This record gives sequence, C-alpha cells and structure tokens, in this order.
Amino acid sequence: MYSEIVKPIDDKKQSGLGITFGLVLLLIIIVGFANFLYNRYGITYGGYIAFLLYVLIGIYVYRKKIVRYRYSLIKGELILESLAGRRSKEIMRINLKEILYFCPISKERLDKATDYKSHYITHNRKSTKAWVLAFKSHNKIHRIIFEPSDKLVEFIKNS
Repeated sequence: MYSEIVKPIDDKKQSGLGITFGLVLLLIIIVGFANFLYNRYGITYGGYIAFLLYVLIGIYVYRKKIVRYRYSLIKGELILESLAGRRSKEIMRINLKEILYFCPISKERLDKATDYKSHYITHNRKSTKAWVLAFKSHNKIHRIIFEPSDKLVEFIKNS
C-alpha cells in the first residue's frame, strides 16, 4: 500500500491574508457595479449577475486553494480521491492491469480518431510534472491527468 497527497499550488507570492483581501475587494467591486447598473440604467438583474460571479469565484477558489488530491496504490488498484477538510470523495478506481499507456503528458500522442474522456486530477493542467494514464472502460478510453511523485510513478510502471 502506498498513498500520497497533492496539495494546492503553494505560491510564495500570495499569502492567505492577501488572497482574502483581494477576494473581499473583488466582491465589493462586483456589488458596486451591480448597484451602478441598477441606479443608472434600471437594470434589475444585476444582482443575479453578481450572484453568478460569486459562484464562479467560489468554484475557482475551491479548486485552486482548498481541494487536495490523494493518490493511493492498494493491491494493484490506483485509487484517486479528492479531499476537502475532513471530507473524502473517491473520484476513480483503476485496475493497473487495464492500463493502456502511462507516460508524461509531454510525450503523449493522441489519436485524432479516438474519442477520449479526460479527467484532470491535478491543480495545474499545464504542469511539467503531469503524467497521463489511459485505460478503457465501457467502450471509451479514459485519460487521467495527474501529478504523481517519482516513487508512485515507479510503483505504477513496475505493476
């Protein structure tokens, strides 16, 4: 059994206080803009636009700053989970015997005629450390893009 947790992008330039201040400022600007639209032009649906923007910002913050991923290798299965606080949700379970290919994403060559279903289980889709694992399930080829450690890569290759 082997398990590792990938944490959100830790950008040294951004502190938690700075991110919080920026989000509060952005929300104040959105409300001010919605109020401006209502007072100046009589547009009543500005509140709905503000709410939609709040939701989009919340989704972005959740995916980039809060959620973590756990990659576990147990008895020939790769288990991918998302973690948020104390909550754990299994995303996918892959039998290592069903893998079609496993390589760095920069080395992957996709067949244009094949219908792929891609699953991004990483914080940075364009990471240089990203790997792709492909397997077939229900007549569809699934691609898992994730960032395993060198140790997990070796375990998967040797399985």
